Amino acid sequence: MTTLEPAPTTYTPAPRRASRLPRPFTILTTGGMTGVMDLASALCSFGYRVPDFSVDVHEGVSCSCIQCTVALTTAECAEFADRVRTLPGVLSVEPSC
Repeated sequence: MTTLEPAPTTYTPAPRRASRLPRPFTILTTGGMTGVMDLASALCSFGYRVPDFSVDVHEGVSCSCIQCTVALTTAECAEFADRVRTLPGVLSVEPSC
């Protein structure tokens, strides 16, 4: 014999996940191509989705400029910048317009 349980009378919606939006950043780093490649590897190892990544490296110039777009929630933006600033060779991390 089977007993049917009554359906719950209240509906509780699932919590909403924060959506990740493309956020542009400008990062200045030292170390030429090696410094850029180290930064790119770190972004991958942190698990960030980086749909756009461009680099301006010139021989004889002390720093390289990286323009990248990273998929982040609003809450992750400050964490991203703080985390990247701790990497060796990173001079600055600024949101781009």
